[in-house]
Amino acid sequence: MTGYGIEYADIMGEKFMCMIKSLNSKFLDTFFDIPNEIVSIEPKMRKEIRKRINRGKIEVIIKRQSKTKSILGLFFKPRDDEKFKDEIFSLFMSALTKLIQSREDEGESIREDIQQRIDRLKEIISDIEILHKNFPILVKNTLKERINQIKDELGLKDIPDNIIDSTGVVHIVRKADISEEITRIKSHLTNFEDELNGEGDGKKLTFISQELLREFNTIGSKSLDLKIIEKVIEGKLEVERIREQLYNVE
Repeated sequence: MTGYGIEYADIMGEKFMCMIKSLNSKFLDTFFDIPNEIVSIEPKMRKEIRKRINRGKIEVIIKRQSKTKSILGLFFKPRDDEKFKDEIFSLFMSALTKLIQSREDEGESIREDIQQRIDRLKEIISDIEILHKNFPILVKNTLKERINQIKDELGLKDIPDNIIDSTGVVHIVRKADISEEITRIKSHLTNFEDELNGEGDGKKLTFISQELLREFNTIGSKSLDLKIIEKVIEGKLEVERIREQLYNVE
């Protein structure tokens, strides 16, 4: 998840800047660009980052802002002052707080976007369910049309509907049955929505999205209805967009 936090402070007569940036990453990686004089508190800063952030590439930059004509002004003056380090750490914590807020703001935007896509997936699976319920009638009409074509070609009399039912409809409908996949997708969407509005565990959401994609693929491979296949394609696109967004979620 991306984010940005910057803070300034006057410490012992000099002005300092702390900037913390966050970029997307599957894991937590921290990078520090700080003067040698404060490397002793780097582990402490890393610990605070780990407490608050689970994933992301985090870059911490601390610079001296006071102007000086001396080349030595590019660096901190050597000092072992604990008060100085405490104030630098406070500066860091203030920038970290701003970074966390920035990430939370972006997280809310991501959550809203994902929720809209979940709502759309609910509509898509509802459409698929309606189409699937009408599938036996579609199969029967298609078979009847084809058989009548053959009958006309051979000069035969009308063929009763019960013959059509017994010879083709049941077998085709059973082979193309997607009722279980529809039920599982509905369940996955409910679980996804509960997790999204609860703890929002990014890894769990990613797993559920993979299951959704698998079920849509199964429907696409089993269904013989072109309208259902079109809905499957639309559903898979929505799931892929959700998965892209989940790279930004912890």
